[in-house]
Amino acid sequence: MNKVFSVVVLTYNQEKLIEECLESIYNQDYPCIELIISDDASQDCTVETVERWLQRKSNRFVNTIFIKSPKNTGISANHTRGVRQAKGEFLKYIGGDDILLPGAIERMAKFLEGNKNVLIATSLIQPFIFNPQDGRTLLLPLMPEKWAVKVFQKPWQRQFGYMSRHCFLPAPGFFFRKKILEEIGYFDEEFRRFEDWHTWLKCLLKGYKIYFLPEVTVKWRLHPNSVSTSALYKSDRRFQEENLLVYQKYVLPNLHLLTIFEKIHVKARIKFIETLIANNGHISVLNKARMAYLLDPLKWIELPGWLWKKIFDKRGKEVKKLFS
Repeated sequence: MNKVFSVVVLTYNQEKLIEECLESIYNQDYPCIELIISDDASQDCTVETVERWLQRKSNRFVNTIFIKSPKNTGISANHTRGVRQAKGEFLKYIGGDDILLPGAIERMAKFLEGNKNVLIATSLIQPFIFNPQDGRTLLLPLMPEKWAVKVFQKPWQRQFGYMSRHCFLPAPGFFFRKKILEEIGYFDEEFRRFEDWHTWLKCLLKGYKIYFLPEVTVKWRLHPNSVSTSALYKSDRRFQEENLLVYQKYVLPNLHLLTIFEKIHVKARIKFIETLIANNGHISVLNKARMAYLLDPLKWIELPGWLWKKIFDKRGKEVKKLFS
């Protein structure tokens, strides 16, 4: 008998995108899906759109719950509200603007069933951008990147070392056994702008390594209204302040787990973020902020690959144009 797999959809002002996300869950071939939708006080017609969709499609699921927050509480708190309601042993959360690929839940469930020791895992995801001006979809390279895949072969201590640098594993690919999120106390609600990086660090600090399913399961939509992606191209002081807070709460108290090079990198990274914050997070000071990396050995190792991307990756220019 199939175990219940809880899918938690997080929404905020996604009236034009939420139905595509919900349809991708509805069309999964895994039979026992619990659908939970948690809305963080959307100001558009997201709630009404979801309610109409549920009236037509809720019978497909073993259980449906729609949580409507009366006030906006931030991304981490919204995730906690939704995940707390899940009854399934297996759990996948997804943003209301992303899309599950056919068979994704079946493959995740099979992976968890076949690996009883796995509590947290991620998969390959397909980032994409839809350009409404010409109706063209731009596919970006799969994530995580090839170098990151090697990290999954390492013990949790070394995974923590890599993750202490920055969040290189995007949230859309992740799936869980619910008990790990219960054990870490769910999501740190002090973080309003993102829920992922500090959560991965909390899991690792509990001694749980992150595993990898080498299959593409999700299409990750990048667009100007998404916090994590638009923050790369627009001024977002609060986003940078929360990045600094991750270091202060979860990395600096655990420097004993890092190599000497990683410790130097963390200090350089903190200086980089502090420079951005001092200039209200404005990306116009990026070059000034990057001076913090002059004595960072890990950045010098990465430099050849960064220059190659800068010179040859035309997609990067297209992305920047769409977000500017």
